Amino acid sequence: MSRRKVFAALFIVVGILFFAIPIVYHYTGMRETEKLTQEFEQNLEEVQEDETEMEETGEEETEAAISEADAAIFAEGDVIAILEIEALDIRYPVVEGCSSSNLNKAIGHMSETGRIGEKGNCVLCGHNGSRYGEFFTNLNKVSIGDIVTLLDTEGVLHSYEVTETFVVGPFNHSIRTQGEREELTLFTCAEKGTKRFVVKCVPASEEGAYEE
Repeated sequence: MSRRKVFAALFIVVGILFFAIPIVYHYTGMRETEKLTQEFEQNLEEVQEDETEMEETGEEETEAAISEADAAIFAEGDVIAILEIEALDIRYPVVEGCSSSNLNKAIGHMSETGRIGEKGNCVLCGHNGSRYGEFFTNLNKVSIGDIVTLLDTEGVLHSYEVTETFVVGPFNHSIRTQGEREELTLFTCAEKGTKRFVVKCVPASEEGAYEE
């Protein structure tokens, strides 16, 4: 085989890999995301079935004691909620922590911020333009008044209304500021990673159980 043919073959292979690798990453990320979502929903259904059975039999649930080490393992990477913004066709699992591995498969909850459904500022971050999935790529299209929902592990649907959006610098930590009222903050990268696009939300008027 001539040198020209070898270079041509290598050029074709490199071209194929150039287009194929991003597709593989995206497919892998989406499969992991779907797996987390399905496991969360299955676990939620089992919990609700157990609660219904206990209500019918009059049995009381006993809480099992776990060590701090076990609690840390459960917290790392586990799905804690499902986030949905219907107006943007966004629906992703939320995991505890914002490590690279977590953000490659889900939306991350900043552990030092408020908990879902409790007083304080609950801050969630997601990738923008990730090769693993869409995540918060279209977050900048959100409108004031849009509804953001978080379905937690207890089956409670927390609804929030978007009140404002703005852009801050990458080292601006004010979006993590905690207060006495319940609020939700979403953010992602903007302007090729040099800025942060922020969405602020407050609880909507209605909050109820899943599928009620």
